[in-house]
Amino acid sequence: MAGAAPILDVLVVGAGFAGICAGKKLLDAGIEEFLIVEKSAGIGGTWWENTYPGAACDVASHLYCFSFAPNPDWSRKFSPRQEIQAYLERCADNFGLRRHLRHRRELRRLEFLEDRSLWRAHFSDGEELLARHVILGNGGLHVPKLPEVDGIQSFGGRWMHSALWQKGFNLNGLRMAIVGSAASAIQILPAVAPRVASATLFQRTPNYILPREDREYSQRQKWVFRYVPGALRLYRLGIFLRMDMLLYPITREKSGLRDRARRMMLSFMRRQVKDRSLHPKLTPHYEMGCKRILISDDFFASLNCPNVELVTDRISHVEERGIRTSDGRLHEVDLIVYATGFDLEGHMRGVEITGPGGRSLSEQWADLPTAYNGCCVPGMPNLYMVTGPNTGVGTTSIVFMIEQEVRFILRCIRFAGRRKLLTVTDEACNRYNERLQSALQHTVWSSGCQSWYRREDGKISTLYPWSAMHFWRQLRFLRRSDFKATIIKPL
Repeated sequence: MAGAAPILDVLVVGAGFAGICAGKKLLDAGIEEFLIVEKSAGIGGTWWENTYPGAACDVASHLYCFSFAPNPDWSRKFSPRQEIQAYLERCADNFGLRRHLRHRRELRRLEFLEDRSLWRAHFSDGEELLARHVILGNGGLHVPKLPEVDGIQSFGGRWMHSALWQKGFNLNGLRMAIVGSAASAIQILPAVAPRVASATLFQRTPNYILPREDREYSQRQKWVFRYVPGALRLYRLGIFLRMDMLLYPITREKSGLRDRARRMMLSFMRRQVKDRSLHPKLTPHYEMGCKRILISDDFFASLNCPNVELVTDRISHVEERGIRTSDGRLHEVDLIVYATGFDLEGHMRGVEITGPGGRSLSEQWADLPTAYNGCCVPGMPNLYMVTGPNTGVGTTSIVFMIEQEVRFILRCIRFAGRRKLLTVTDEACNRYNERLQSALQHTVWSSGCQSWYRREDGKISTLYPWSAMHFWRQLRFLRRSDFKATIIKPL
């Protein structure tokens, strides 16, 4: 019964970077009555779920961590998956969050109880919880998206999405197909090429791929990071400024840096790929940055392996023995890996949310998912999203964005407390999103290429159009005039 359910001050959904950050900041604020619920068996979110070979971060390690929990012991400039996941485990231990964590708790539905001014959470195991505030910290890189290809189920071998990699799966000697050529694929191919009998990469669109310039940190560097006052903070600041001053300008509508970066990429590719007949197939014909810019030191080189083939003919369908392409050729394989990304809008609608008056978030977002500061939605009191609409970035660390969003959410929670319902107004949310969508039209993401960033109607619900410093300034204060605060009547 709803009346028997415990009442939390805050329910946090997800135990990745967002959930761990929220838990730490709640404790810092003196809020103890909260739970972090996680559908998986472990901590890490994306870094727990995605275990495919070669999985690593595209943001430098010392920026891809909490500013309040620096890690002087990163082994490399760009951390592998297992190190990031272990870092989040340590953070949960060091912050004292284990007692607030509940695993294998998948949230299915949230409904607002108007008579009690509380959110009721329904979980897949049938349990219910009541909370005054809810923080949705579930990220977007966990709902796999399969390609629209006929015959997927008819394949007689093994197939999986890269995000659902079967741990311990033996690749040795298999004929393997990788469908997709973006972020996950360019990490998987170099990692598996030495082990499989053959690897066939099916590329629909070439990507801009720049050198990662990865390297190990020496013991001396780690010592300096740990013991020299200010060294690690200064190093981290340098990474942040470099991304905000060099990568962010590339996303603007007009950018001289973009032409220089394009020339750098093409030169890198041509030096790495020995077969000149592949060069035209690997050359993008759209504005750099319109799709995600990728980084890799070894993807292009892996195309030189004798057991690796790049296929650019369109996939016609999948059949029992393999993949048939538009030229009529059957590519016989034992394993198909779909490295085809994630359903980012789908994850935002993954939980059924019903606010006061039966207002459904899914219906409210039927045309376009929108939120105020990527966090608050009109008609949904005391409900907050950490990585909601238009908080995605490719020019800074998402961990930086998460920290700013969580700080803003804590300001909202402190203002509302236990006695108020805090709701952003329609006017404030509309005003913010009109300005945001206008700014997005002046970015390279609106230059015309087909990407998961941009919807068919030209609008973008995933990306943030301004710089990281702009985001910091934007969320630094709570503009109370943009919210309606309603005193909760005692029962």
